[in-house]
This record gives sequence, C-alpha cells and structure tokens, in this order.
Amino acid sequence: MDRPSETTPDGTSPRTFALNHSRPKSSFQGCSRIADYELQGKLGEGTFGEVHRARSRKTGALVALKKIIMHHEKDGFPITALREIKLLKLLSHPNILRLEDMAVEHPTRQTDKRKKPIMYMVTPYMDHDLSGLLDNPSVHFKEAQIKCYMLQLLQGLRYLHDNHVLHRDMKAANLLINNKGILQIADFGLARHYDGPTPRAGHVVGEGRRDYTGLVVTRWYRPPELLLQLRRYTPAIDVWGVGCVFGEMLFGKPILAGESDAHQLELIWDLMGSPTDETMPGWKSLPGGEHLSPRSRPGNLQSRFREYGSGAIALLKDLLKLDWKTRINAVDALQHPYFKKEPLPMEPHQLPTYEESHELDRRKFHDRKAALPPAPKGGTVGLGPDANGATAGFNSNDAYGDIDTYIPSYRQEEAGGRRRDDDRPRDDRRRPTSKDSGRRYDRERRTRSRSRSPIHDRNRDRDMYRR
Repeated sequence: MDRPSETTPDGTSPRTFALNHSRPKSSFQGCSRIADYELQGKLGEGTFGEVHRARSRKTGALVALKKIIMHHEKDGFPITALREIKLLKLLSHPNILRLEDMAVEHPTRQTDKRKKPIMYMVTPYMDHDLSGLLDNPSVHFKEAQIKCYMLQLLQGLRYLHDNHVLHRDMKAANLLINNKGILQIADFGLARHYDGPTPRAGHVVGEGRRDYTGLVVTRWYRPPELLLQLRRYTPAIDVWGVGCVFGEMLFGKPILAGESDAHQLELIWDLMGSPTDETMPGWKSLPGGEHLSPRSRPGNLQSRFREYGSGAIALLKDLLKLDWKTRINAVDALQHPYFKKEPLPMEPHQLPTYEESHELDRRKFHDRKAALPPAPKGGTVGLGPDANGATAGFNSNDAYGDIDTYIPSYRQEEAGGRRRDDDRPRDDRRRPTSKDSGRRYDRERRTRSRSRSPIHDRNRDRDMYRR
C-alpha cells in the first residue's frame, strides 16, 4: 500500500500521484511507423536526405517524407537534421513548411545489413517547388503572380529573421507551392539560430556579431560576401538569395549560374558592377578579396531587366546590393513601392493551378521542350530583334520564352561594331597538344570533376556544417 508523502499535493505517494495525473494517452504518441504511410514516388533530394511523396493510411492525407540519410552511423544522428527538426518544431507561420510527424523504418529481417532504423520527417505535401514550375514549359508567370509569390516569400523570411533564424540555403528548389497558391519556405538542413539583431523597418542590419561557417548557400544563390569568405555574416545573405529567386521568376531561369566560385563572382560583377569602396565597403579586406583586381564595369542589370519595368529593377537593385551591411531587409522589402504599382499582387486563391512540378520532373520537361517546333527562319527562339538575352515578357503567348538554351546577345558599341555581351566562359577543357600541358590538363580535369561531384560536396560540407 502506498505511503502518504508530504511532497505531493494530495498526500499520496509520487507514483500514485503520477498515475492519477498522467497525460491522456492521445496527447503524445511518439513516432509513427513507415508502414503507416504508402510511398508513391520520389520528389527530390534535400541537403541531407531524399524526399518522397506518400499517403497516410490513417488519415488519407498526402504527405512528403524526408528520409534522413546517415552517412556515418557511428557519428550518431546528423546535427543538421537535429537542427532542422528543432527549428521546424519551434516555427509556426503560413509561409514556413510545417513538421507534422516523425516516422521510423526498422530493419525488416535479421539478415538485413542495416542494423539501425531510418528516420523520416513528415510534412504536408506541396504540389510544386518553384524550380520545377520554372522548368515546366507550360507555366508562364504573370507579373501580378510573381508579386504574390514574392510577398509570401518575404513574409516567411521576415518571420525567420524576427525569430533569429538564418535559412542559409535560399533557392528556388527550396520554395514549395501548392495549388491553393500558398508558398512555403522549406529545407532547413543548413538553417541555424542567429546571434545578432533582428531587422527593423528603416534600419540596416550592419555587421554580424560572431563567426559562422562560410560553406552555406548553393553557389548560384550565394552572395558576394560569402564568396569572398566573410564569416561574420547576417540575415543579408538570405535577402541576396531572395533577389536571385526574384530575378529567376522574371527571367525564367537562374540569373547567376556560375561554374565555379571565381566565375560566380565575375557574373555578379557583370550584373551589379565591379566592387568599389563606395558600392561594397570593406570587400578588399575580406580573405577572398585581398588579391582580387576585377576589371572595371558598370553592371548590366538595367539593360538585362528593362522589359520588366523600373519598379522590378529598383527592387532587384535593393535585394542584390553588393554592400551587405546596407542591403535591404525583409521588413522594408515588404513595403517596397514595387508591390503598390499596377498590376497589384494577386491573392493566393486567384493564382492558376498547374500539373505537379518538382525538381526531379526536369527531365520530363526538357523532353517536352526538345519536342517543340523549331524557331521561324530569321529569328531567335523566344526573342524579338531588339532583345538583349531576355525571355518572353509577362503577357507573352510565346511558347518558347523560357527554353533552357544558351542564346548569345549582342550590344552595339559606339564605333558601330558588334560584340557578344554574355559569352560563355572560355572552354579550358579543350585537349592540349603538348605532352606536359596534357598531363597538367588531365590532373586539373580530375580535380575539377571531383570538386563538382555532388557526393564530394556533400562529404566535404558534412564536416563543415557543424558550426
């Protein structure tokens, strides 16, 4: 029989008190089993795992299962996955992907080589990611639609930064959209808590307070300060990614598709102009800027995006500002005049619906593009005679506007000559003739292929993302 105890309010023993005041059994049920879900196909790959579509056998709802890959099981559960789970459990916003459940898959047989269980993160199923939509040749965004997506993206980003969270992998493939017009920020595998001031209206973020790893953000969306190896960065790195996504929605494809970090910087200087003490104070003192001497150039953002209007260009300039200390923040970007001009942003429920479009659907979409009829004689696919490398406009019915091909553009010089304005990088992979240069070529090519390998990048980054 239980002995009374003065430590419990009703005078019973701690065990009896715990039994009498336990949580309802339905309040916490732990992890689900993978058998509770019916897998329906692979959607893509996140920073540290695969993503599958599935249907819940209990509720019938469509969900996405993110498989957490254990590259080195002896090291324990990946810290990046722990961070992602922790952040998603803490965050709650209409434009942030919600973590609904965790599911576990145990080894099915005693002879199974895999001894440890596999964990899955369960989130609501979203019909598209932005990268898949932009690759779909049947999808053509109008300006009012882009404004709606941008407002939702900035609202989600403001919420993250208000809660001291850096996403650190802002890109089109990590923005999910459903057929109700809702956009959500996903893939928090590189996200972390930010130890610094939160953005405020009319105030710049300024300098960061502590060092973080520089091995974050996919290269095409990586800001120049990270490419120059700034370690004390701020929420401004996410804002740069939003600018790249905005330009991608306007242009129909990535606007800064560099093949290396050095090439990425060159593309940024081409677009925004060469860095100076006025446009990017302190860039020379960064580790990656000490020995750089980029050629002087004014930047071609104005001419490259002129068909989208002065409002879009003004917002792009603010989002892609070279000076990270004074780059616009999400709070001020939401109040930008661009969103108050005609055409006004559409409401999410007014947006069109599309067939499912994800990152892994690109091959299907590219096959469709290859099957399109050829361009008319005397013209360039999707471009008028005066175009400068831009895709079809917002209201264009041109079915070729966003074909993913390289189309060189030209600019008239004062002397009346014509030169390429956006040549491809020089092809240094052409086989050299001499024996010594041939050996050097093979060695550089092997090094380059390893550096471009996704597996190599994943293994290299795994050790660095711990900070």
